[in-house]
Amino acid sequence: MAIQIEEYKNTRTSSRTYGQYYGRAVDNPPISLDQLAEHMAEHNTPYSPGCIKGVLTDMVKCIRHLLLDGINVKVDNLAIFKAHIESTGADSLLAYDLNKNVKCICLVAQATGQFTREELTKAKNKLVYGTKTKADRDAERKKQDDDETPEP
Repeated sequence: MAIQIEEYKNTRTSSRTYGQYYGRAVDNPPISLDQLAEHMAEHNTPYSPGCIKGVLTDMVKCIRHLLLDGINVKVDNLAIFKAHIESTGADSLLAYDLNKNVKCICLVAQATGQFTREELTKAKNKLVYGTKTKADRDAERKKQDDDETPEP
């Protein structure tokens, strides 16, 4: 198993990197809590999928509750989960208004413990191109290059 990557072209005309190509992780369908419990039960544990699901369900509930109370949650060797606020600036402290300046609150996960940026970087050696074969990808690249090459 490896992280799949796909190439994409920056098509935002207002960007300074317009027209450049980048890679991003393929968004594979997520697994459900039931599927995670089943997966965990298959890894030499004496617990049934139902027992594991019960514990995971309670864990999720508790993490949500804590995060909504402003408390960060650290799951060792995985991530620190925390709320992140995106806001716009105001000209003064008096002008700052939560309803106007706070744009969104998101959940962020920061790798922690043995699950570090370095470990994720090592996964670079295991990157694979999405679901396309190398021949399909190369044919698409050639067609795209041919379409973008100006005629003399």
